[in-house]
Amino acid sequence: MSAMRMRIAALCAVAAVTLGACASIPTSGAVNEGTGEVEGAEPFVPFAEGPQIGDSVNAIVSGFIQATAAGFASDFTVAREYLTVPARADWDPLAEVTVYDSGALTPDYDEDAGRVVYSVPVAAWIDDAGRMVEAQAGTQSQLEFQVSRDVGGEWRISGLEDGSLLAEATFNRVFLPVTLVFATADGRTVVPELRWLPSTNVATWAARELVAGPSPWLANAVTTGFPAGAALAVDSVVVTDGVAKVQLASESAGTPAQRALAEQQLRLTLTALPGIRDVEVTIAGVPLVSEEQDTLSRGPVPEGVAAVFIDDRLGLWDGEELWVVRDGVGALPAVANGLATSYAGTRVAFRVGDDRIVVSDALAGGTDDLVPYDDAGGPKGTMDVATVVEGTDLVAPTFDRYGWVWTAESVDPESVIAVSEDGDVMALDASWLVGRTVQQIVPSRDGARVLVVSRSGTQTVVEVAEVVRSKAGEPLSIGEPLQIGANIGTTVDAIWVDDLSVALLGSSSGAETAPLWIVSVGGRTTEDAAVSDAVAISARHGDRSITLVSKDGTVRERAGTGWSAVASGVDDLAYAG
Repeated sequence: MSAMRMRIAALCAVAAVTLGACASIPTSGAVNEGTGEVEGAEPFVPFAEGPQIGDSVNAIVSGFIQATAAGFASDFTVAREYLTVPARADWDPLAEVTVYDSGALTPDYDEDAGRVVYSVPVAAWIDDAGRMVEAQAGTQSQLEFQVSRDVGGEWRISGLEDGSLLAEATFNRVFLPVTLVFATADGRTVVPELRWLPSTNVATWAARELVAGPSPWLANAVTTGFPAGAALAVDSVVVTDGVAKVQLASESAGTPAQRALAEQQLRLTLTALPGIRDVEVTIAGVPLVSEEQDTLSRGPVPEGVAAVFIDDRLGLWDGEELWVVRDGVGALPAVANGLATSYAGTRVAFRVGDDRIVVSDALAGGTDDLVPYDDAGGPKGTMDVATVVEGTDLVAPTFDRYGWVWTAESVDPESVIAVSEDGDVMALDASWLVGRTVQQIVPSRDGARVLVVSRSGTQTVVEVAEVVRSKAGEPLSIGEPLQIGANIGTTVDAIWVDDLSVALLGSSSGAETAPLWIVSVGGRTTEDAAVSDAVAISARHGDRSITLVSKDGTVRERAGTGWSAVASGVDDLAYAG
């Protein structure tokens, strides 16, 4: 956790909401066509009131907490009225925000010591750059305020630590999740980073953080169009008629390629915010670029066809029908498991037993080279495969978008293994995994990050680490990991569901349903329910596209709040990745 532990406060913001009179609905006259444009909603502004003459200690502290919440929509002027003059100068409300999850906070007041203490159930912390860290269930934080009388004899807060405290309901109204856009090493694919920024003047906050650059854990895997020393010339992004006007300092002008990338980063980041449809970027009044370029694209989305294991054969599921390799291609090797599909759809990889990773091009021709499952006869012999990794107890393979196959030894590994289509093997140092049991290794769709799920003792650890690559896509190293997720139990499978979220399938342990955790990288964890006998998951894009494979071979897809069976007899199913 950051050294700047936020201890201050907004217990529960009470908003004063004034409702204007409702306009009557016309019942006559011409019907007019609207513009179709809807302005972004006005930011939520919690109510704040300054201290009153004769306020008690508890009234001063609780009033300060409420005023702090309102400060995110203004400038914390009212909150500072509750502090002594020296404390006003020293307090930094933005150093860190602690979000507490529920319930009223009861203070413990020590009158003799002039101290008020709160014990706070923490849900998450947000640092001064908008980076969130979730708290594990049961996490408590102690908030302490020193109080004293000022020269007028009124109680004021004289001692407190930097930061602010927000109730979760208030936090969700005064902060917005913002996706900052960076690029892969070749400058062509979007790599997103999630930040949580105050909703008031959010365009200014977003532009400032984007120009400042990516977080340290991601910095070596991405590129940005903003050179060192880049900054906003005016610390305010003005939005007029849906157009955000960004003025950059002269130090922000890099090479033509950097300027083109920077403009795209700003445009993609800011137009995703409410009420912004376009961006104008200038340096000293001159446009940053003479002509907009669109060289940045999102990471690949898996095609709607998945590879399957069915009846000891390799095949495809096209969403409606099952296809298998022709009889002459042969059966799967004994104990084949852990199926993965390349993004190009031309290769599959899987594990044979626990100690061998193999690849096959048997599905390269798509359904044209296959036969409907119902028309297939018996396979002849065993299919040809190529062994790419041999080990002792290997993690099931996965593909990145460059065609590299990823795996590792599952027990106490010191490195992660990546194998190219040409058979080149890279052992990427991951000494931070020593002492762990690795369960899944899954590259993100942009290729700049890798999800690692492991066990440390009885604890499930979910982490994302940067993947440093050459411009040709060759993986060169893995960085130190960022731990994500909270309150994750035992998992049996994990996938990326989009460019910022991962899904983890839990063990049912005899329960009626199995837990399904959706974790936002840099955000919160939500828990859903899968069918009790689910043993594998895959997805195309978004958590609504998740597909489950059950122990009995039933394939299920999302159907409202439940799961609907779409195929049967399938032992494994994998969309690209």
